[in-house]
Amino acid sequence: MLTRHGWATLVAAGSAVIVGRMFGLLEMYVLGAGLFAVVLAAALIVNRQLPNLQVRRVAHPDTVAVHEPARVDLHVTNVSGSGPALTAPRRTPRLRLWEPVGDKGGAPMQLAPMRSGETVTAAYRVPSSMRGIVRTGPLRTERSDPLGLCRRVTWLPGTGELLVVPEWVALQFPTLSSSGRLGEHLRMRAMGRTGTEFHSQREYVPGDDLRQINWKSSARTGTLIVREAALEGVHRCTVALDTHRDSYDEESFERAVSAAASVVSASAAAGAKTRLVAPGLDVRGNDVAHESLRWLATVQVGDEIVEHASAAGTHSDGLGLVVLITGTANSAAHRRARGACGPDESLVIIAVGGSNGSDGRFVIGATSLGQLEDRWNRLIGGHSMVPV
Repeated sequence: MLTRHGWATLVAAGSAVIVGRMFGLLEMYVLGAGLFAVVLAAALIVNRQLPNLQVRRVAHPDTVAVHEPARVDLHVTNVSGSGPALTAPRRTPRLRLWEPVGDKGGAPMQLAPMRSGETVTAAYRVPSSMRGIVRTGPLRTERSDPLGLCRRVTWLPGTGELLVVPEWVALQFPTLSSSGRLGEHLRMRAMGRTGTEFHSQREYVPGDDLRQINWKSSARTGTLIVREAALEGVHRCTVALDTHRDSYDEESFERAVSAAASVVSASAAAGAKTRLVAPGLDVRGNDVAHESLRWLATVQVGDEIVEHASAAGTHSDGLGLVVLITGTANSAAHRRARGACGPDESLVIIAVGGSNGSDGRFVIGATSLGQLEDRWNRLIGGHSMVPV
């Protein structure tokens, strides 16, 4: 297509021919014909078939958290003269490249002439300010003639993508040795259970379960001896994310997604059987942390209320923890979660819109990720929660 300079040259050529016709000036005819010839030569140059170019993208890394640095290496190879097409080896012209990155911008580059079989590499940064999938490509090439009269745009096939997962913070996972309010609660729950793993033996005291008496040891010592089982800790953790649009504004929903990613990562790192549930979703298994982050990268608000299906299992499965992430402590999802928890499950609420926590429940009001990290770890690690 003609550029502005090309159109101006074409108009000048036509004007020179008209003036030459009107005044009988041969020189103007020659000038007009020369300008027409220049425009025609420019069009032939830019419309010459481009040599076969192959584009490969390598993301470093291919998955990043929000605000983490990421880049894409772009490898462009002149493959003319090779492959089944058997095209003649050709040099590429000088090209201007533009790589679309996401929905709002791109990366401009310059490509010098390349010989057949030559590969050049360029790199550009990928924005990671928001979670989601950042798609790159296809690559746009633009070439023009030396005078800038014509240009031609060609799109090279191939795209890539980079996954930007939610920002998350490091959280402690509760154990029976935790000294916070939640740890004390879990120890009390564990003491009310009959463990399955042998810990020690001691003399019988009134009130002990007669089924735990070790009769062989009692016969040898002449006194009643009972077995003590080890207290079973938290073996299961279900993270339920409320995605109902009435519970959030845009900012608080992003905090909720980050909170879910944080708790899932902490639970999986601690070796607990971890689940992530949301409307229409139930992620579990050995790769739950990775799969959860991928899903959380693109989740949006909806109109359904999360249903927590209890996974309490058998008595030997140990204690369970249910962590509900919602907008407020009085949401519909919270009311449903309280009724759905199993007898061996303890419920913790993370209210990203804030909560006073005055009703004695395990409610964490978190209006920032820093506040979430501080109040969660204080709940786990020995400090009582401070009202929001």
